[in-house]
Amino acid sequence: MKKFKHFLKPAAALFAIALTVTACSDDKNDLPAPSEAALTVVHASPGSPELTLKINGTKANARALTFGTAFPYSAIIANTYEFSITKKDSSRVMVKSNLELKANKFYSLYIADVPTKPVFVLTEDNLTAPAADKANVRFVNLSPDAGALDLGITGVATNVFTKTAFKESTAFTGVTPGAELTFEIKENTKTEVIAKVEKVKIEKGKIYTIWAKGLKAATDSTKLAVKVITNK
Repeated sequence: MKKFKHFLKPAAALFAIALTVTACSDDKNDLPAPSEAALTVVHASPGSPELTLKINGTKANARALTFGTAFPYSAIIANTYEFSITKKDSSRVMVKSNLELKANKFYSLYIADVPTKPVFVLTEDNLTAPAADKANVRFVNLSPDAGALDLGITGVATNVFTKTAFKESTAFTGVTPGAELTFEIKENTKTEVIAKVEKVKIEKGKIYTIWAKGLKAATDSTKLAVKVITNK
């Protein structure tokens, strides 16, 4: 069983490592302890500055939490917590929410939407092993201005997911692995590719989240993009 790093300890909370791509262990039997959940956090709010995540008022990130950053799964005692965010070195709370985390469950907590109205989007992550010779993927639409999106794979006629609205997450579904797949997103029912990520290695037996990041209207570092997280 994997010993996850912990969010909350008697004296302090912590996130040990900040990554742009986060991965769980390859051990398919990894689960939190019976009284724990496992949680990853992703900064998906375009235009927001570096943030501080707090759990029950205690700082939970030891490393920088910037746009596009994702943390590895960490263990947290199963319970209902008040999650909040502030700008780095600020005490003014931008958003807070009470969220329940259940034992033996995996969760992703996304900090979403634009800086003037940030929200938390919590997903329960089903890390059940994929079918034989398949990988599992899901799609999370975190682009505030792109509308409902379709996710496809270049060269595959049928979209993997269709009409995924902002802040929505699909269920995981099986796809054929490949060494250099290109994932592309389009506005629902349209044919123009508005963003893509190329040469993604998708391995059989693994589990991935594909997510839409940024703003369709932007041309700077917050512009629309497609990102991949390895969940397991």
